[in-house]
Order: sequence, then C-alpha cells, then structure tokens
Amino acid sequence: MFKKIILLIMLLAVAAFVSGCIDDKTGNNTVNKTDTIKYEQIPTVNLPAGITFIDVTETYVEIGNSPRKAIEGIYKTDTDDVDLNIDVFNTETPQVLIDEYKSQYKDANYNPFTEISINGHKATQVIRYKTKNGTQIPIYSVIWTTKDSMIKVGPSTDAQKVINLATATNS
Repeated sequence: MFKKIILLIMLLAVAAFVSGCIDDKTGNNTVNKTDTIKYEQIPTVNLPAGITFIDVTETYVEIGNSPRKAIEGIYKTDTDDVDLNIDVFNTETPQVLIDEYKSQYKDANYNPFTEISINGHKATQVIRYKTKNGTQIPIYSVIWTTKDSMIKVGPSTDAQKVINLATATNS
C-alpha cells in the first residue's frame, strides 16, 4: 500500500512539472513576452550623466485607488537624495490608465500638467509639491503611453534629470 501512495505522489508531481513546461499560445508564453517588452524599456547602460542604474524589480504602484503591477527600474542620482524610477505598466488600454493617473490631481489648486515631447512623441510632465521645512518643493515626473503600456519616470526635484532619463528609454 505504501508503494502505491509513493507512486501516486510521484505521478502527480510529474504531471504538475510537465504541465508547467507545455508551450501554450494563450498561457505563460504571452505573459513572458510582454514582460520582455517591459524590461527592454528600462535602460541599464548609456544613461545620462549623473544617473546610475541600480536594479530592476516587479512592484505594485498605487494609481487611483488600486495597486497596479509594474516593472520598475531603480536609479540613483548624484544630486537628489531620492531614488529615480522608471515604472512600466503593461495594459491593453494605456490611455485609460494615464487618465486614471491624471485624475489623482483633480483637486489640485494649480495645473500639474505640462505637455512636452520625449523621443518624438507626446508626453506629460507632472508636478506635485511637498512641504519641507515650511517651503514648497516641486517634485517632477513624466508620463506617456506606448502601444501597450504606460510609462512613468520620476519622481525627482530635478526636472531635467527626469526628462533625460525618460529620453534614455527610447520609448
């Protein structure tokens, strides 16, 4: 009886292993292909002066009232005490996601958005403010969409570093 139980467990383990290796056009292959596209949008070399690549990780970023899965490139700058990030959100509806991101600023008593151009396409520079020692400090990010993703670069107190890193994505 004990041998039959061991044989049954081994059979189930092999079945689970084999099912994970099957190539399915609607299964994990599609997800991995999408993740590869996102990772390619995270530059690791030929970075702007003063920016150093640290790591790439999967994370969740709050947009609106819900966390969104993103691939995040983490960078250190030589002048800012805050890490600079590139977040790439894969989505079939990137414009809907960018509109949701912008809706977070609906109650701002200023215009937080400035239209700019990055690598020949439309992008939006976003400014929010934090108070430090009684002084309002601007914090910059840049957002834009591609065919199947929304990209966010920032935050930083240095607008030019954000724009330079956004340009390095070649997206």
